Amino acid sequence: MFTTTLGEAAQFASRRFVRIALLPGLVFCLLLAGVACIAGERTPGAVLRAWKTQPVESKTLLVMAFLITVLLVATFVDAAQSALLRCAEGYWGRRADQSLGWLGRRCHRLRLLETADGAAQLLYPPRSRLHEVMPTRLGNILKAAELYPQMRYGIDAVLVWPRLFHLLPGQLLATLVTARAELSALLVRTTLSCAFAVLGAAWVAAQGGSATLLLGCLWGGALLAWACYRGALNAAVVYGQHVRVAFDLHRADLLEALGEESLPGPEVERERWRRICLFWHRGIPTHHENPPAQSPGTAAPDVPGMQRGFAFSLTQVAVAAVVVAGLGGALPQCV
Repeated sequence: MFTTTLGEAAQFASRRFVRIALLPGLVFCLLLAGVACIAGERTPGAVLRAWKTQPVESKTLLVMAFLITVLLVATFVDAAQSALLRCAEGYWGRRADQSLGWLGRRCHRLRLLETADGAAQLLYPPRSRLHEVMPTRLGNILKAAELYPQMRYGIDAVLVWPRLFHLLPGQLLATLVTARAELSALLVRTTLSCAFAVLGAAWVAAQGGSATLLLGCLWGGALLAWACYRGALNAAVVYGQHVRVAFDLHRADLLEALGEESLPGPEVERERWRRICLFWHRGIPTHHENPPAQSPGTAAPDVPGMQRGFAFSLTQVAVAAVVVAGLGGALPQCV
């Protein structure tokens, strides 16, 4: 059974790599090669005749170089999926966050306030959480799905999701993996389309190609990137809905796996999840009682040990130093 599971996982991983990284990388390299040929003022017939005149060794080396380039591009975009997703969400670093990030958050906050409640539920965080608004549309869609379990059940999705994910049934798990793969594939295509627009236009400009080809690379790559990004937004909405369903239907399975008893009401459940998240995040035991709040007029308790005496001795030393310095300055005058 373990070997069968590993085989199925390997087959799925290979299919996922081909669909998300290898095929887009192949199309990207073919388009760049086509632009390079057209920019060099070579017709398809001339390219074919030049290929036929090459020796077998040169053909082999060219084919191997092309395949290696495709594999390198596919491996790079496959390894950079998490970075691409974070960039698309709006996590850009401190400097960019203070300029473009601030502008993006301001625009989306205004759009959130102007959007109806029903439409904003899946696209933006709640209006009570304006500080959680992200600078991109994709980031706001995923942030809304992330905040859903916290607003409903008091669950920190970042802490609970890795544990809940392994308890999901097979059908829901497959649906989630498919939606996540679709989102990653569309983001990869968006990135490669932008790269084609920049690299293709730069190559045409460097070779002195026609303005039509240059504009075709720019506008063609930009339109393809826009279409793929719009598809990624729809895929993110679907993925966020599946995440909400997972918390709604299977959070009790995680409580059962943790050995927790069933909770009678929503408030008790929120308190229980709050304590569990504190335990996972800071190591605070779930049975820990919060200390009673101190009234404003109550003095702080004395700290046992040497702190109070240490502060008092410092005062004595300071007074003694002032007295000694004054006596030292007055003695020469008296003499």
